[in-house]
Amino acid sequence: MATKPSRRVAKASDHPELATLSKLALASYETLEGALRATNAALEAQARRFETVIDSISQGICFFDPDERLILCNRRYAEIYRIPPEKLHAGAMLSEIVELRLAAETSPMTGDAYGFRKLGER
Repeated sequence: MATKPSRRVAKASDHPELATLSKLALASYETLEGALRATNAALEAQARRFETVIDSISQGICFFDPDERLILCNRRYAEIYRIPPEKLHAGAMLSEIVELRLAAETSPMTGDAYGFRKLGER
């Protein structure tokens, strides 16, 4: 009668190369994690510098993506058009901003002249 061979759980002491590989993997992970943290910190600092520069421009500026969603605008834009800054968040639709300008009476045109449907219309 044949018996099943017994299974043993491998221990690091049974395979020193596994322990070495494990240490190398951990060291690599820690190195990559440190590099990622440094890159994130550098990108955050650069973003803060760009925001400072854009906010220091005396003209009101804004940038939209191809889908007419706001990417960013500066404080001066909100001041000029008397729009609460919290309403000018990234992702706001251009049509929404036009409606805000119309409500603040800071638009030289009527809403229809922009060619947008009013909010809520289909």
